[in-house]
Amino acid sequence: MDGLALVFFLSVLVEKVVEIFKDTVYAIPFLPDKFKPLTLELLSLACGLVFAFQTEVNALDLLNVNILNPTVGKVITGLVVGKGANFAHDFFHSFGKGKKSAER
Repeated sequence: MDGLALVFFLSVLVEKVVEIFKDTVYAIPFLPDKFKPLTLELLSLACGLVFAFQTEVNALDLLNVNILNPTVGKVITGLVVGKGANFAHDFFHSFGKGKKSAER
C-alpha cells in the first residue's frame, strides 16, 4: 500500500474509532459539557499516535524529508492522523449529505 494512502486510511480509522466512543463520552454524567469535545479531540490524537507507532509509518520519510530521529516523524504522523480524523469526518459527513440530497 502506498504510504500516503496508509496515512489517509489511518485517519479514517481513527475517525471511526472516535465515532464509536462519541456516545460513551457524551453519556458520562460527571464530565462537564464544555470538556466533552476536548475529550474526543484528545482521544483522536491518542489514537492517531498509537496507530502511527503500531504501523511504524513515518510521513516525513514518505515525503523524503530527512530527519535525525525517526521517532519524531512517527509522532508528527500520529498527530496528523489524529487531527486528520476530523477532516475525514467532515469530508464523509458532507459527502453523505450530498448523496442523500441527490437521491431525492
